[in-house]
Amino acid sequence: MKLTYFTRNAALHADLPEQDVLLLLKEGNKEAFIQIYNTYHHLLYGYAIKFLKNPQFAEDIIQEVFIKVWELRSNINPSLSFKSYLFTITRNSIFKLIKKIATDEKMRTEMAWHLGNKIVDPDLQLQWQQYSLILNAAIDRLPPQRKKVFKLCRLEGKKYEEVATELNLTRNTVKEHMVLAVRSIREYVGRHADMELMVALSIAVMVKS
Repeated sequence: MKLTYFTRNAALHADLPEQDVLLLLKEGNKEAFIQIYNTYHHLLYGYAIKFLKNPQFAEDIIQEVFIKVWELRSNINPSLSFKSYLFTITRNSIFKLIKKIATDEKMRTEMAWHLGNKIVDPDLQLQWQQYSLILNAAIDRLPPQRKKVFKLCRLEGKKYEEVATELNLTRNTVKEHMVLAVRSIREYVGRHADMELMVALSIAVMVKS
């Protein structure tokens, strides 16, 4: 399914109530689909870009959301809030992307680059100060040895083997400290930061293999 084809070729049911449009969508009506697409695209994009800061990532999320809506159209219940339904799918897709970023070095770099290049904005500078305060507080709560390992690996950029030699530990012990440190930090962040903070901080504390 190509969304661009629909947007360029579908006549819209602009005068119909949304429930009627959704009933048509359930039946596979492409014009109804694009009516919904045009109604909610901008709103959902604004929601996604707030967290992801990357226009391409945000647009990819929204395209994925609407493709999913089309594929699952028969399950739509017009009597329930369709707006809430869309935001739930979008939120889940954002979390799914964050998990993917966690395991993809290229995506982490791209996300960090986009965040870092916006740091000149005063509001974002304040957000980054909040990120730092929460992250530092989470690191300070770690046991002494685990904190030392985390700082050497993550903040100084040393490899596990280097840290193991410096601290007279095995590589597996260093890795275990890092896994536990990241888990502790994420739990702390989850209790003290909103979703936007978690996106940025998740990039900073990812465990390298």
